Amino acid sequence: MSTGEPEEPNKPAVMLVESDAMFRATFEHASVGIAHVGPQGQWLNVNRRVSEIVGYPRDELLKITFQDITHPDDLNLDVGLLNEVLEGRRETYRIEKRYYHKSGRIVWVLLSVSCIRNPDGTVAYFISILQDITEKKRISRALTDSETRFRIVQETNPDGFMILRSQRAVSGEIEDFVWEFVNPAAEQLTARSANVLIGKRLSKVMPEAFARGLFNVFCNTVETGTPWRRELYYPDNGVPRWFRFTVARVGDGFAVSFQDVTARKQAELQLHASQQRQRTILDGIVSMIGLTTPSGILLEINEASLRLTGAASQDLVGKPIWQHPAWSHTRAMQDRLISAFAKAEAGRRMRFDAEIRDSRGLLIPVDVQLAPIFDESGQVTDIVMSAVDISERKRAEAHREMLLSELNHRVKNSLATIQAIAAHTLREATDFEGFRQSFTGRLRAIAASHDLLVSTTQDSSDISRLIRDQVLGYAPADGTRLEMTGPPLVLGPQGSHAFGLILHELATNASKYGAFSNDSGRLSISWFIEETEDDPDVIIDWVETDGPPVVPPSRKGFGSVLIEQSLSHALGGKSNLTFDPKGLKAQFRFPARR
Repeated sequence: MSTGEPEEPNKPAVMLVESDAMFRATFEHASVGIAHVGPQGQWLNVNRRVSEIVGYPRDELLKITFQDITHPDDLNLDVGLLNEVLEGRRETYRIEKRYYHKSGRIVWVLLSVSCIRNPDGTVAYFISILQDITEKKRISRALTDSETRFRIVQETNPDGFMILRSQRAVSGEIEDFVWEFVNPAAEQLTARSANVLIGKRLSKVMPEAFARGLFNVFCNTVETGTPWRRELYYPDNGVPRWFRFTVARVGDGFAVSFQDVTARKQAELQLHASQQRQRTILDGIVSMIGLTTPSGILLEINEASLRLTGAASQDLVGKPIWQHPAWSHTRAMQDRLISAFAKAEAGRRMRFDAEIRDSRGLLIPVDVQLAPIFDESGQVTDIVMSAVDISERKRAEAHREMLLSELNHRVKNSLATIQAIAAHTLREATDFEGFRQSFTGRLRAIAASHDLLVSTTQDSSDISRLIRDQVLGYAPADGTRLEMTGPPLVLGPQGSHAFGLILHELATNASKYGAFSNDSGRLSISWFIEETEDDPDVIIDWVETDGPPVVPPSRKGFGSVLIEQSLSHALGGKSNLTFDPKGLKAQFRFPARR
């Protein structure tokens, strides 16, 4: 038994153990797959990462060869290179290949193979390093596919497309752009080939981009990332052309897509000009005109309609036409319009008279027409609605009705009037010849009054002449019984016509019942001008005295209606009749220049 120092361990043996442990730890925990493969392809040893890459546990891998899980398309290449190593023609090789994962999916690896030889030069085994590049392959393939699709799209894209990168000064400021990509459409639109543009500076090839301010637009897009879209007038060698530009940042540069829209722009300008002409025509028409849907929703309306109703276009468009202020004054009017539109929607043209309400609240008679617009299949697409002011026509119709009533009234009273004139003339006549002349003159005056009654126009007349023509035929021969006083005054055509009818009515009434129906009655007619802020007014007084006692009528007769309507409707004037027992008094006021 030894009593000296304890024996020291065998240092080389310890170091060998430690080195082997370090190797095994490195082998097992390496981030890449490491495998020892026999000359026939059998797996001799694999680390954890190999199992992770191919999905097979270690014990399963050691029972198969690498050929068993290699993709058929890569097997010949791998085996061929392996044989070259076995034959001594190479020591290593490096390839990208595919394995079948145990789950069935394909795994791409970067395989590096080197060999360990026996002393006699034969291969003892292979050392294989496997790096999983599946994701890298996926990204690369996606990038390739994307680039392929991009080029295919750009080769068939009808829009011009170019990519330019920024060229910056030492300060970092963009001083120019350089072409990197040009598609065929851009070559055609710019009349420059890609070979001429790619690698060239924008300032050298297209200096007009700087002159037109596009360079600043491109710089702003690159610096801010804000896309820019605009249609620009861009003359090319004097030829007017319109382009639609879209600019977007790409890296430290920009992509620009552009399309020649000259044909569309010219069509739009022509359409706009046509619409403006149509709008000018519509707004120049005094009638109300609107365009509606078949169901009566207002789409457009002309200026005359807006002026008449005092409404704004935005308050009317998009709403049913029967809600228009002009048509909504009564439920009956709305119902009539709704019914008419239902028939127009079925394809019928509609026409009827109605009354609309203007901005002052007054009712105006109109001639309404609904005209359907049909498409190629015969379906109603729109309805044109017009409303023409027929106030003049209505007034003319009312005037004709009044004239017909007046004529009927006159015919019934003709014999009575002539008999009264004959009786008065006979009392005043001293011989037959005097009676004949006086009676004939009065008949001619009555005939003149009838001519005035049925005429539709009348020249301007001096008021004293008008009174003589209408009254003298009914007055007694004694000139003292008729008095006329007033300044020289010429009435306009409407005033002559309307007041002539009134004089005729008053004169016939005086001859039958008033101052001219007895031997003592007198008539005084006077007139004068009263100045007003607008046109001067004529004021005429008719005063009868010493005739038979006047009895107020129990009802308003046709004569009274004629006097009121002639003055108010035709002249905008006023009349005042006073049935004084001592004699009829009347005063008339109307504009002098009518």
